Amino acid sequence: MLFRCIVKNGHAGSGQYLERSVMVRASSAVEAMDKAKRLRGVKKGRLMRSASSVLSVERADARSYSY
Repeated sequence: MLFRCIVKNGHAGSGQYLERSVMVRASSAVEAMDKAKRLRGVKKGRLMRSASSVLSVERADARSYSY
């Protein structure tokens, strides 16, 4: 399945971030969240295990995906 995740992104300083949409292939929403928080550029912080850098996860279809 394909999931659209909104993540906290960038190196704008402590507590500062930009929201970015990423597409992730995973078998469940939990797996998609786990993959999204490990992507390059995503804020990690001290709460890496809690996935606080992932703001939302929603299922998407391939037709809605655009570059």
